[in-house]
Amino acid sequence: MGFRKSSAKPKTGPPPPVEDEESPTVRMRNLGYTYATSETRHPKKKEDKHTILSFESVVTKELCTAALIADGHNGDAAATVAQEFLLHAISARLDRADEASIHAACTEAFGELHERCLKANPLSGSTVTVCLVNATRREVTCANVGDTFAILVPNMSEFGDKPVTLSTSHRMMDNPEEMERVKGLAGVEVKQGTNALGKPFGDLRAWPGGLAVVRGVGDGDCGAVVSCVPSCKTVQLPPMGCSVVLASDGVWDSLRYSAAASIIRKACLKKKGTPATWPGVLATAKEVVGAAISKAGLMDDTTATVLYCPSMPEFEEMDMDSSKHAKDLWEGSVEFMDDETDKAPKYGAGGIINES
Repeated sequence: MGFRKSSAKPKTGPPPPVEDEESPTVRMRNLGYTYATSETRHPKKKEDKHTILSFESVVTKELCTAALIADGHNGDAAATVAQEFLLHAISARLDRADEASIHAACTEAFGELHERCLKANPLSGSTVTVCLVNATRREVTCANVGDTFAILVPNMSEFGDKPVTLSTSHRMMDNPEEMERVKGLAGVEVKQGTNALGKPFGDLRAWPGGLAVVRGVGDGDCGAVVSCVPSCKTVQLPPMGCSVVLASDGVWDSLRYSAAASIIRKACLKKKGTPATWPGVLATAKEVVGAAISKAGLMDDTTATVLYCPSMPEFEEMDMDSSKHAKDLWEGSVEFMDDETDKAPKYGAGGIINES
């Protein structure tokens, strides 16, 4: 018995949206700047938020892409406000996108974000890290409050090389200036929390509120302990290109910064020097998240964004001596992470990834 062929047309979904070739997103991609985010949510938390925005500065028309990760606590209200508000607020303040203008715009926008978080839910709080890549000036700026860390991994770096530090940790035990600031506040006591037996346990915290990380947004119950003023840092992108990695503490509590840098280097080798395609960047972000979870299990929301920045066109045309000179000049202008910062993480060994 034969089967009758169906005359029905196969179902098809809606066509993909037509991209505007003149949009900042497409123009950044056409220049070789690509990005992707990977996340694995803890079933009992779900407080990490992330977003990316490409835009032009209002007057000077400098082409930029900014990425944000917010790691919330006491609910996701503050992190959600950061996700929806902050990048648009920064971009709207940038008539020009030079270092001073970006730092001022971030400081002002973080302050407004803090007030919005207090109105949305006065008990919710969040760390926030923004990395803004200016393709026109070939610079990256990091502005952060809290311990959602960001690093820069240059192309052509060698096995064991440390990444460049972009963000600042505002965990009191890692930051003497924050410890001194908080201890100087009237009515604030710095001490450990207690475990189930009533004995001191864990990191030093500021009371009232019990915060170990004392810069952030929201946390209205913690009063003056919380500073919403971001630490800002701008560095020149290396002539040989790089990857910028920002991640929540779900990654960094389980994975050394140098181990994440090793993952990036492996990705570059697999792609013959560049993970510049979107699938390549997404695979790299997934590998960073996967490596963190494999070290210690899923202890927290675990989120990583990778921003790939291409080499300068002129660099590709240089002879070996000239390219080495350009690389050496850039390396002399930046601060690479020290061994103390690249210490063993909170959970697991977090060791170096085999790059062979």
